[in-house]
Amino acid sequence: MHALNLMDEFRVADMAVVEDGKFIGMVSETDLLSVKENVRELLHSEDDLSGMSVGPQEHILDVLKTASTHRLSIIPVVDTENTYVGVITLEDLVEQLSQLQGAGNPGGIIVLEMNENDYSLQQIARIVEENDAKILSVSIGPSEEGRIEINLKINQPDLNPILQSFSRFNYEIKGSYQEEEYRESLKKRYDELMRYLSI
Repeated sequence: MHALNLMDEFRVADMAVVEDGKFIGMVSETDLLSVKENVRELLHSEDDLSGMSVGPQEHILDVLKTASTHRLSIIPVVDTENTYVGVITLEDLVEQLSQLQGAGNPGGIIVLEMNENDYSLQQIARIVEENDAKILSVSIGPSEEGRIEINLKINQPDLNPILQSFSRFNYEIKGSYQEEEYRESLKKRYDELMRYLSI
Protein backbone atom coordinates (compact mmCIF):
# COMPACT_ATOMS: atom_id res chain seq x y z
CA MET A 1 0.00 0.00 0.00
CA HIS A 2 1.31 3.44 -1.00
CA ALA A 3 0.48 5.04 2.38
CA LEU A 4 2.51 2.43 4.29
CA ASN A 5 5.46 2.92 1.95
CA LEU A 6 5.36 6.68 2.56
CA MET A 7 5.21 6.17 6.31
CA ASP A 8 8.18 3.84 6.15
CA GLU A 9 10.13 6.30 3.96
CA PHE A 10 9.52 9.23 6.32
CA ARG A 11 9.82 7.12 9.49
CA VAL A 12 6.46 8.11 10.96
CA ALA A 13 3.73 6.01 12.56
CA ASP A 14 0.80 8.27 11.64
CA MET A 15 -0.48 9.95 8.50
CA ALA A 16 -2.80 12.89 7.92
CA VAL A 17 -5.70 12.22 5.55
CA VAL A 18 -6.60 15.13 3.27
CA GLU A 19 -9.49 15.43 0.83
CA ASP A 20 -9.88 18.41 -1.52
CA GLY A 21 -7.29 20.28 0.53
CA LYS A 22 -9.19 19.78 3.81
CA PHE A 23 -7.86 17.82 6.77
CA ILE A 24 -10.30 14.99 7.45
CA GLY A 25 -8.48 12.69 9.83
CA MET A 26 -5.49 10.70 11.02
CA VAL A 27 -4.61 7.07 10.50
CA SER A 28 -1.91 5.05 12.18
CA GLU A 29 0.37 2.41 10.72
CA THR A 30 -1.46 -0.20 12.81
CA ASP A 31 -4.80 0.98 11.40
CA LEU A 32 -3.52 0.74 7.82
CA LEU A 33 -2.28 -2.82 8.33
CA SER A 34 -5.82 -3.87 9.23
CA VAL A 35 -7.72 -1.93 6.52
CA LYS A 36 -9.97 -4.02 4.27
CA GLU A 37 -11.42 -1.58 1.73
CA ASN A 38 -10.16 1.97 1.94
CA VAL A 39 -8.74 4.45 4.43
CA ARG A 40 -12.13 6.16 4.97
CA GLU A 41 -13.34 3.24 7.08
CA LEU A 42 -10.59 4.03 9.58
CA LEU A 43 -11.45 7.68 10.06
CA HIS A 44 -13.07 8.86 13.25
CA SER A 45 -15.94 11.28 13.62
CA GLU A 46 -15.24 15.01 13.57
CA ASP A 47 -15.59 15.05 17.37
CA ASP A 48 -12.64 12.63 17.62
CA LEU A 49 -10.49 15.05 15.59
CA SER A 50 -10.86 17.77 18.19
CA GLY A 51 -7.40 18.92 19.24
CA MET A 52 -5.53 16.56 16.89
CA SER A 53 -4.16 19.41 14.77
CA VAL A 54 -2.55 22.80 15.39
CA GLY A 55 -2.78 26.18 13.71
CA PRO A 56 0.13 27.83 11.88
CA GLN A 57 0.58 30.42 14.64
CA GLU A 58 0.51 28.10 17.65
CA HIS A 59 3.43 28.04 20.07
CA ILE A 60 5.83 25.10 19.97
CA LEU A 61 4.76 24.04 23.49
CA ASP A 62 1.15 23.75 22.30
CA VAL A 63 2.39 21.55 19.44
CA LEU A 64 4.24 19.40 21.97
CA LYS A 65 1.10 19.10 24.10
CA THR A 66 -0.94 17.99 21.07
CA ALA A 67 1.67 15.39 20.10
CA SER A 68 1.87 14.08 23.65
CA THR A 69 -1.88 14.03 24.33
CA HIS A 70 -2.72 12.12 21.15
CA ARG A 71 0.56 10.17 20.93
CA LEU A 72 1.19 11.38 17.38
CA SER A 73 4.38 10.97 15.39
CA ILE A 74 3.30 13.85 13.12
CA ILE A 75 1.13 16.83 13.99
CA PRO A 76 -1.13 18.19 11.22
CA VAL A 77 -1.17 21.97 10.70
CA VAL A 78 -4.48 23.43 9.53
CA ASP A 79 -5.80 26.96 9.15
CA THR A 80 -9.07 28.35 10.55
CA GLU A 81 -10.98 26.90 7.57
CA ASN A 82 -9.54 23.41 8.29
CA THR A 83 -7.41 23.68 5.14
CA TYR A 84 -4.41 21.38 5.40
CA VAL A 85 -1.15 23.38 5.53
CA GLY A 86 1.36 20.62 6.32
CA VAL A 87 2.74 18.55 9.19
CA ILE A 88 5.29 18.88 11.95
CA THR A 89 7.31 15.72 12.61
CA LEU A 90 8.69 14.72 15.99
CA GLU A 91 12.17 15.42 14.66
CA ASP A 92 11.09 18.98 13.75
CA LEU A 93 9.61 19.33 17.22
CA VAL A 94 12.76 18.11 18.97
CA GLU A 95 14.91 20.50 16.92
CA GLN A 96 12.70 23.49 17.75
CA LEU A 97 12.54 22.59 21.44
CA SER A 98 16.31 22.23 21.46
CA GLN A 99 16.66 25.76 20.06
CA LEU A 100 14.07 27.06 22.52
CA GLN A 101 16.07 25.61 25.42
CA GLY A 102 19.35 27.04 24.12
CA ALA A 103 20.86 23.58 23.65
CA GLY A 104 23.08 24.77 20.80
CA ASN A 105 24.56 27.64 22.80
CA PRO A 106 27.77 27.15 24.76
CA GLY A 107 27.37 26.82 28.50
CA GLY A 108 26.26 24.37 31.13
CA ILE A 109 23.21 23.22 33.07
CA ILE A 110 22.38 23.48 36.76
CA VAL A 111 19.51 21.48 38.26
CA LEU A 112 17.99 22.78 41.49
CA GLU A 113 15.32 21.18 43.65
CA MET A 114 13.09 23.03 46.10
CA ASN A 115 9.63 23.43 47.56
CA GLU A 116 7.31 25.22 45.17
CA ASN A 117 6.77 28.04 47.70
CA ASP A 118 10.53 28.73 47.78
CA TYR A 119 10.81 29.26 44.04
CA SER A 120 11.82 32.78 42.95
CA LEU A 121 13.23 33.21 39.45
CA GLN A 122 14.26 36.74 40.36
CA GLN A 123 16.44 35.50 43.21
CA ILE A 124 17.91 32.66 41.12
CA ALA A 125 18.69 35.06 38.26
CA ARG A 126 20.37 37.49 40.66
CA ILE A 127 22.71 34.76 41.94
CA VAL A 128 23.60 33.72 38.39
CA GLU A 129 24.13 37.30 37.18
CA GLU A 130 26.30 38.19 40.19
CA ASN A 131 28.71 35.58 38.79
CA ASP A 132 28.88 37.37 35.39
CA ALA A 133 26.62 34.80 33.73
CA LYS A 134 23.17 34.78 32.15
CA ILE A 135 20.31 32.29 32.20
CA LEU A 136 19.60 31.19 28.62
CA SER A 137 16.57 29.05 29.46
CA VAL A 138 14.59 27.74 32.42
CA SER A 139 12.37 24.71 32.62
CA ILE A 140 10.40 23.70 35.69
CA GLY A 141 8.87 20.31 36.38
CA PRO A 142 7.58 18.26 39.28
CA SER A 143 9.99 16.37 41.48
CA GLU A 144 9.38 14.00 44.38
CA GLU A 145 7.01 14.68 47.29
CA GLY A 146 5.45 17.84 45.88
CA ARG A 147 8.76 19.56 45.22
CA ILE A 148 9.85 21.09 41.92
CA GLU A 149 12.95 20.71 39.80
CA ILE A 150 14.42 23.74 38.03
CA ASN A 151 16.74 23.22 35.06
CA LEU A 152 18.84 26.27 34.23
CA LYS A 153 20.84 26.58 31.01
CA ILE A 154 23.67 29.01 31.79
CA ASN A 155 25.85 30.76 29.20
CA GLN A 156 29.10 29.94 31.06
CA PRO A 157 30.89 26.60 30.61
CA ASP A 158 32.52 26.84 34.07
CA LEU A 159 29.68 26.53 36.56
CA ASN A 160 31.76 26.19 39.74
CA PRO A 161 31.47 29.83 40.95
CA ILE A 162 27.69 29.76 40.40
CA LEU A 163 27.37 26.39 42.15
CA GLN A 164 29.31 27.76 45.15
CA SER A 165 26.96 30.76 45.29
CA PHE A 166 23.88 28.55 45.23
CA SER A 167 25.39 26.43 48.02
CA ARG A 168 26.05 29.58 50.09
CA PHE A 169 22.39 30.52 49.77
CA ASN A 170 21.35 26.97 50.82
CA TYR A 171 19.91 25.92 47.46
CA GLU A 172 19.67 22.18 46.95
CA ILE A 173 21.74 21.37 43.86
CA LYS A 174 20.45 18.18 42.32
CA GLY A 175 23.00 18.10 39.52
CA SER A 176 25.18 20.09 37.16
CA TYR A 177 26.55 19.49 33.70
CA GLN A 178 29.58 21.36 32.49
CA GLU A 179 29.68 22.00 28.76
CA GLU A 180 31.48 18.82 27.72
CA GLU A 181 29.33 16.63 29.96
CA TYR A 182 26.24 18.43 28.66
CA ARG A 183 27.20 17.81 25.03
CA GLU A 184 27.75 14.12 25.69
CA SER A 185 24.45 13.86 27.61
CA LEU A 186 22.55 15.72 24.86
CA LYS A 187 24.11 13.56 22.13
CA LYS A 188 23.18 10.40 24.05
CA ARG A 189 19.57 11.59 24.48
CA TYR A 190 19.35 12.63 20.83
CA ASP A 191 20.68 9.22 19.68
CA GLU A 192 18.16 7.46 21.94
CA LEU A 193 15.33 9.57 20.51
CA MET A 194 16.41 8.87 16.93
CA ARG A 195 16.52 5.13 17.71
CA TYR A 196 13.01 5.39 19.19
CA LEU A 197 11.70 7.30 16.15
CA SER A 198 13.08 4.72 13.74
CA ILE A 199 11.34 1.81 15.50
